[in-house]
Amino acid sequence: MRLKHIKLAGFKSFVDPTKVAFPEQMTCIVGPNGCGKSNVIDAVRWVLGESSAKNLRGDAMTDVIFNGSQARKPVSQASVELVFDNSSGRIQGEFAAFNEISVKRVVTRDGQSIYLLNGAKCRRRDITDLFLGTGLGPRSYAIIEQGMISRLIESRPQELRVFIEEAAGISKYKERRKETESRMNRTRDNLERLTDVRDELGQQLAKLQRQAAAAQRYKTLKAQERELKAQLQALRWLHYQAQCDQLELRVQTEETELQRWVAEQRGSERGQTELREQEAAFKQAVDDIQQQFFRLNTETTRIEQQIQHSRTMQQQRQQQIAHQQRQLNDLADSLTADQEELEQLAFGREELDALLQEQGELKLLAEARVESAEEELQNWQDAWHQWQQRQHESQREHALQQAEINAAQQLIARLEARSQAITHELAEIPTLEPAQQQALAAEVEQLEQEQQAAQTELQRLDAEKVKTQEQLRQGQQRIDAERQHGQELAGRISSLQTLLESQGEVSSAEVAGAEGLLHELLQLPPDYQAAAEQALAQFLALPVLSSGSDLVANTLQASSEFRAPDYSLAAQQQGVCAQLPLLGHFALAANAEAASALLAAHTVLLAVLLPNGEVRGRAWWLGASAREGALQWQQQLQATLAERDEVLERLDDEQAARAEIEQLLQQTATMHEQQQQRLHAAGAQLAQKRERLAAFTEQQQATASRRERLRAEQDETALQLLAQQERIEQAEIKLLTFAERSFEDEPELERLQLRGEDLKRALQQHKQALQEAQQAFHQTQLQHSQLSSRMQHLEQGIRRHQQQQEQLTEHLRSLEDSEQEQADLELLGEELAQKLLAREEVEMQLQEARERLAGVSEELQVLNQGQSAVLERIARQQERVQAGKLELATARERGHALLDALQEMDIALKSVLETLPEDAEEKLWQQRLEDTSRKIQQLGAINLAALEEVEVQAERKAYLDAQHEDLTASLTTLEDAIKKIDRETRQRFKATFDQVNSDLQQLFPKVFGGGQAYLDLTEDDLLETGVTIMARPPGKKNSTIHLLSGGEKALTALALVFAIFRLNPAPFCLLDEVDAPLDDVNVGRFCRLVQEMSQSVQFIYISHNKIAMEMALHLAGVTMQEPGVSRLVAVDVEEALALAEA
Repeated sequence: MRLKHIKLAGFKSFVDPTKVAFPEQMTCIVGPNGCGKSNVIDAVRWVLGESSAKNLRGDAMTDVIFNGSQARKPVSQASVELVFDNSSGRIQGEFAAFNEISVKRVVTRDGQSIYLLNGAKCRRRDITDLFLGTGLGPRSYAIIEQGMISRLIESRPQELRVFIEEAAGISKYKERRKETESRMNRTRDNLERLTDVRDELGQQLAKLQRQAAAAQRYKTLKAQERELKAQLQALRWLHYQAQCDQLELRVQTEETELQRWVAEQRGSERGQTELREQEAAFKQAVDDIQQQFFRLNTETTRIEQQIQHSRTMQQQRQQQIAHQQRQLNDLADSLTADQEELEQLAFGREELDALLQEQGELKLLAEARVESAEEELQNWQDAWHQWQQRQHESQREHALQQAEINAAQQLIARLEARSQAITHELAEIPTLEPAQQQALAAEVEQLEQEQQAAQTELQRLDAEKVKTQEQLRQGQQRIDAERQHGQELAGRISSLQTLLESQGEVSSAEVAGAEGLLHELLQLPPDYQAAAEQALAQFLALPVLSSGSDLVANTLQASSEFRAPDYSLAAQQQGVCAQLPLLGHFALAANAEAASALLAAHTVLLAVLLPNGEVRGRAWWLGASAREGALQWQQQLQATLAERDEVLERLDDEQAARAEIEQLLQQTATMHEQQQQRLHAAGAQLAQKRERLAAFTEQQQATASRRERLRAEQDETALQLLAQQERIEQAEIKLLTFAERSFEDEPELERLQLRGEDLKRALQQHKQALQEAQQAFHQTQLQHSQLSSRMQHLEQGIRRHQQQQEQLTEHLRSLEDSEQEQADLELLGEELAQKLLAREEVEMQLQEARERLAGVSEELQVLNQGQSAVLERIARQQERVQAGKLELATARERGHALLDALQEMDIALKSVLETLPEDAEEKLWQQRLEDTSRKIQQLGAINLAALEEVEVQAERKAYLDAQHEDLTASLTTLEDAIKKIDRETRQRFKATFDQVNSDLQQLFPKVFGGGQAYLDLTEDDLLETGVTIMARPPGKKNSTIHLLSGGEKALTALALVFAIFRLNPAPFCLLDEVDAPLDDVNVGRFCRLVQEMSQSVQFIYISHNKIAMEMALHLAGVTMQEPGVSRLVAVDVEEALALAEA
């Protein structure tokens, strides 16, 4: 890759479109001073992405645009285009297939900068990425301009490191690392913000979940309450219906009874005394005969049970005798067979006992032989291991002594070389002057005082900033608390409004002429609201129409003609409620007695409300209910709205206060930033001075320490030389001793090997014999065990059979002794027949006596009712009939009222009865309804919108959780990428540094004709360490590179640049009068080095030196015949020399 040509237009002094071609590997640009030669170097630097106007010798980026001359006007834009030959494929990536690559930059007067790559617009970063690792860039080592030589040599370690990084091709790694760190920081910031949002959302979600659970619980309880209300109404309807049926039946019965008493009134009272005597005689006769009948019946039943039991027991005994006789016969046969088998097994076990004893003795003998052989073999193995260990120790010691000799010899050679080097270094150590150190120390002390003052002011601002931030945080906490309180109140308002809206199907806004709902307009003392909820439950949610409005279904209409009685609830109202006829049928009373008095005095009243929550009617009464209703909800809603207004007012005040604090915090932050900048500037200047002082002090200490260290090392080296020589002598003596010992141990080795083989064969034979004996013994032992087990089993069976035989014989004998019971059974049969005959006779007598007694009692009952008693009973019966009819009418009316209530709830009675449990009871259902209402009341304010909000927030929470996992994974990936980049950067930087250092040590003597130069690292960390350069021309012993002359510095810098070029040659190298400080001899060396390297690098240089001009393969001349306008001319060597001399 090489630079083919440059196109300039409007750039600095090149106002006209100009093309500068570079056809050869070495091109020299010549011309008089001030003609614009260096503008060519600036143009290249500018196109490659230079963003500092100072480095382009200007104050602003628009200074590169031609600003006019005496004869020309300023132009509006400047452009420079570099054309590269990429036929070698040096540029990789998407442009590797292009043989020619064009890079162009255009800047306009308004400051707009445009980059073009092969004619397509691109970013500055794309240009930078294109040349990363090639050595090209706005500030790379490939562009060496005027003054850069001194800056390169005198640059700080970190600045010099940049050139090594560019040569190593790790500048792209640094860019990627910088981008990766930026992405990591952004990822961490996003992760922190996401964590805060997740935490806040988690709290909100937890709260919403609780609210949603409460709302769901509220819905469930409300549905349950509605169902219980309907079922309770149905139960009450069933109760009243059953009551109506009973009352109808009772009325019919009472009427029949009334007619019967009227008929009996016409009877007679004769014969009452005679009939009572007959009745007493007949009762006594019935009692006597009945006692005799009960006694005979009891005896008959007892005898029958005894006969049945005796017959059953006799049948069971016969079956048991036959069964047990068969069992006795089977046991006798089994017992005989088991005894014969047991005798045979006993004979066989005696034979196995003898064989088992004989085999056991043989096994013990074989085990003893094996144990003896193993013990002998173990003794041999111990002896063999001891001999091997001695041999291994001898061999190891022999190797150690030999290695000791080799190491000592190598160390002696190094010590001798080091001793000579130390002598040479001691002679070259320079002596430093302390005057410069004292001056630097004074400057550092003054800067430290200035920094301390700035630090004190900064601390004051920090404290003020922290105080203001704390005030802001506290204010924000108060704002958050008020907002939270406001949200809770809003949720409570929403719940109360929802509860109020759920009371009716029609709102007041939907009905023309409606003043509002009844529960909104009704004015009641708080104590009477619970009673009003029961008495007016079906009317509270209805809209109230003003007088004269059209009547609409499900509404209440006021009447201007209505005059409310003084005692009524309407008389205590204002506005439209005072004209409601409905409220004229209700009144308020302090207690039950006053309520009864009002009801008795005013027939128009339907009910009276009491402060304890009870409602009293004429023939009915409702107890107090703990359930809240629309009136309580309306009152709570008004109180909550007032409280919300107060919260919003406090919130506005807190937000205004927070704005003032934020403004104060902004002012403090601005002052803090300004002071911080001043502190940073003072710190940077102080750090620079401290660095110079530390470097000087360190150099001084290093020189003294080095001198002492070298002298101590020289003494130590002499002592180590003597110690190593003595070490070699001792090791050689030990080697002779080991050789003699090894010769003496060979006969012992042969004897141990033969003895070991004999012992192993003997042990194998004894183990084989032992295994055979063990197998025989175990086989016999197994047979003996099986035989013994069988004999034990037979003996147990024989004993068990004998026991069973004895038990069966005894039981059979007891069964045969029970024949006496047959005679007793016959006697019981005869006795039973006699008792049965006697019981039939007594039963007939009892039936006759009862018939006579019944006849007499019936006659007496009719006659006992007197005329006056019958008349009184008739009167009472008539009152009962009338009372029953009144109760029946009341029960029917209450049943119809319950049906109306169900109809208002839009529930069919039939559906409720179909789902009503069979065991449902009114008291139990009333208790369940009160429990449900109490649970609803305990829930408090309900946010019904939470059910939908919790789903939305849950989805958002899941989305944020997934984002959190993605960001965490991304952060891990980025951290791994940073580690990989650091690892590759260290490897590349170390390899490049070593190579550049080696090339510098080779090129420096070539440039200077001798001397030495090297690079050194300032730190151990390869990622952060700086690079320093040390150079000593021939015959000089300077302690620092700053003591070199300008020409020596220039040659040293060139040697370093060319050393870098050897490792990573850039496509071209631009040199701007770098040979100016060199004499002819050094210019010649410089030219020869450039010629040598031009085989692989394209050189474009500006020079006034004729030797450098003669070296060039192509010359390009720049003139300024028109003031302020540069032009390109073709020149030959003679013209160039003339131009240079001019």
